[in-house]
Order: sequence, then structure tokens, then C-alpha cells
Amino acid sequence: MNESFYRQRIWRCFMVFLAIGQPLHSFAQERIISGTVTDENNAPLPGVNVLQKETTNGTSTNADGKYSLSLSQENVVLVFSFIGYLSQEVPVGAQTAISVVMQPDLQTLNEVVVVGYGTQKKINLTGSLASVDGDILLEAPLTNLSNGLVGRLPGLIAVQGNGKPGSGSSISIRGASTLGNNNALTVVDGIVRDFQNIDPNEIESISILKDASATAVYGSRAANGVILVTTKRGANGKPKFNYTTFVGIQQPTTYPRVMDGYEYAVT
Repeated sequence: MNESFYRQRIWRCFMVFLAIGQPLHSFAQERIISGTVTDENNAPLPGVNVLQKETTNGTSTNADGKYSLSLSQENVVLVFSFIGYLSQEVPVGAQTAISVVMQPDLQTLNEVVVVGYGTQKKINLTGSLASVDGDILLEAPLTNLSNGLVGRLPGLIAVQGNGKPGSGSSISIRGASTLGNNNALTVVDGIVRDFQNIDPNEIESISILKDASATAVYGSRAANGVILVTTKRGANGKPKFNYTTFVGIQQPTTYPRVMDGYEYAVT
């Protein structure tokens, strides 16, 4: 009787695991989502990022604007993003084919950027240029302006040689181009000068020229690219006063006591 009781319990447990495992098996089945991404003129867009939201599972469209992505979850949302276009989030649901028409980001394209010969709208810009606003630089504490450009401008490489307070970074654009000096030409409000010691709160915007248009304007000095810094100007309205301070220690206040040779040997 005792043996029969245990057999019944084992059989019941087996049936429970079988019932639970069936939906898990169907949940884990992968499905392929495919489609085409086009622009507002119905032309295919290559290189559009297609990403499963809140994951690293993604792909990009090919030369014909087509993509294919494998999904292993339900209730998935796909995020379509491309430079110069508005990002779109599309719930997948039970669909297996999703085609998207990307809409241009007019706010970004109408943004005015500083170039070597004045200002110009991004939508009319043909040269290779990247820019960052001064407000973005202030999102993190900075002791040197060059350190705030790290990771914010495509094509700009900034390497900090040491961790001393106030130390700057060596900056190059698109890597090393000569065996000698690879530093970019820095121009602050139309004057060639160093910009690393400028207070980040005084910066309106920073732009970098990366292609031949830099050399065309500034000559051979701009062979390694140009960094254009625009500082803030006075504006109408009530005056505002902001005070920010940072304190750094360059020398340690105390030194730790270390063991001598005998103490190290007997420890």
C-alpha cells in the first residue's frame, strides 16, 4: 500500500511537470520578424537600426532596406532608429512582417551649426561635421573642457594621459594621419588658440570639421581637422548668476604605513 501511494505521487508530479513544460516549450520557440524600411519618398533606407526594446537583440537593414530579426519572447516592441529620422516603436504582437516608413526629424535637420565660414543648417550641409551643445557638456562635472568631449563627437578621439586634477586630453580627429603632430586645429570665436582651459559654462557649442572642407578654409594647418568653439554671448533679459566649484587634491594627505622586508617575510 505504501509503495502504491508513492507511485501515485510520482505519477502526479510527472503530469504536473509535463503540463508546465508544454507552455514553456511553446514560449521558447523562436519566430522570425522581417520587413522593409523606407523613407518618406518610399525609397529603401539601408543601415536603419532595428532593436528589440530594452534588450541587445537587434539588426540593421541591408542595401534594399530589408531586415530580418529572430525573437524568442512575446509582447515585443521593435525600435527603428536612423540618423536624421524620428525613432519609431512598433509593437510586434502576432505579426511576422512589419514594414516601416521613417519620418525625417525636421527639428534636427533645421538645427543651425557652426562651420568654418559661418553658420549653416544641417539639412543644407554637405561636409562631414559633428557638433555638441554646451548644455550637454555640463551634464557631468568637468575639470577640463577636452575631457567632456570624450564619446560625444563621432570621429573625435580624446585620450587623457594621467589622472591629475585639471589635466587635459590629447585630441585627434579620425586617428593619426602623420608621424608628427596629429593635434587638430582649435579655433575659438574665430581666433586660433587653445580651448582646454576655457570654463565649460562659457561654451555655447563645439563643432568639428573632419573632411577636406576644413583644409579648404584654414589651409594646411587644418590637415588634422578643426575644432570650432563658440562661446556664449549676452542676451536680453534679467541677469543670472551661477556659482559652481570643484575641489581636487593633487598630493595625498597621509601615506599608508607599509611593511619592511622582515615583516613581509614572516607574515
